[in-house]
Amino acid sequence: MFIKVTRNEAKEIIDSLTSQKYYETITIDEAEGRVLFEDMKAKFNIPESDKSAVDGYAINIDNLTFPAKLKIIDEAPAGEAQKELKDGAIFIMTGGVVPKGANAVVRIEDVEKEGDYIVIKKPVKKGDLINFEGEEVKTGNVVLKKGEILDYKKVALLANLGHYQIKVFKKVKIGIVVTGSEVKEPFEALDKAGVKNSNLYILKGLLKPYADITYYGKLPDNLDEMVKVFKNAIEENDILISSGGASKGKYDFTKEIAKQIGVDIKFTTTNIRPGRPLIFGNKDKKLFFGLPGYPAALLVNAVEFLIPYVKKAAGIVNYQNEYKKAVLTTKTKAKEGRVDFIRGNIECDEKVTFTPAYTQQTSNYLSIALSNALAVIDENEGTKEAGEIVEYILI
Repeated sequence: MFIKVTRNEAKEIIDSLTSQKYYETITIDEAEGRVLFEDMKAKFNIPESDKSAVDGYAINIDNLTFPAKLKIIDEAPAGEAQKELKDGAIFIMTGGVVPKGANAVVRIEDVEKEGDYIVIKKPVKKGDLINFEGEEVKTGNVVLKKGEILDYKKVALLANLGHYQIKVFKKVKIGIVVTGSEVKEPFEALDKAGVKNSNLYILKGLLKPYADITYYGKLPDNLDEMVKVFKNAIEENDILISSGGASKGKYDFTKEIAKQIGVDIKFTTTNIRPGRPLIFGNKDKKLFFGLPGYPAALLVNAVEFLIPYVKKAAGIVNYQNEYKKAVLTTKTKAKEGRVDFIRGNIECDEKVTFTPAYTQQTSNYLSIALSNALAVIDENEGTKEAGEIVEYILI
């Protein structure tokens, strides 16, 4: 039984069956790359008090005329409690708390020092070079939102806000199985009938930012053995992914395996090229993706149908692919009734252009490995001429 759906129908089905993971509590020492489970609010004002933006002198400009000569009466290093200024000037370091009674700071380089005095020749305005309390963020402000991915800058921001233990979405657990008696690992000798296992490295590269991955090895075309491994793998993971065996050949067992391990198959093929064969289904809340074996077809299916919903399961808010527009540099063949993913390269000069790769053969992986984008020609468009606009996604 083959169940064909359109590209959009496939995405809607997968989306409807994808649920988010729950949270775990970690420290910010291990937070980089994780996804926030809740909004993060400022615990206190930043700056926590009025602080000096520079190394200089805290003064009160009220009733001063310039040039002004003031006696240095004290100093205010960063990290010390607030001092009080009644007259004269207090030497203050960058980040030092502005003394009570001061209302401006003047730079070291903008004064002339004469013993215990400074001479300020240029006028100074009230508030100059002071970072005021709460100027950056106020207590209770939301500074990072649920669903944001934490990079090193955002982790440092959490530290700055006084957060150490945080709630993040649990990582998605994904199992990968590579099928086919012809598949050889990169370190194995290659006979003329075999192919190297590049699919594993495509999937690991795409999935690593969002998931914990378990590789269950490459399996020969033995149905009984494959069923055992697939059954164990889907029980141990949130998502099971296989490559190969998704079409209609004698040894294409993926659909039969999915049925035997209890997967409710929702569709077996879509209207995209390359990579029509795609077996998708679910077992309770677990998802199964049977991807095609050709690396180029697998990559396109993974980018379009797999990764967005792994991101959704990982808690990321903006999980759908972002398509942009470019100008075609050459005529590009496509067929109405199917969605063509055209491998090629985006260049940005006076305008954004897309140049198709030298071949679009599904069997040719080199051409997609050296491309930086996929142009998408929808099922209602067909062949497009040079100068026309196409949508593309960066890969």
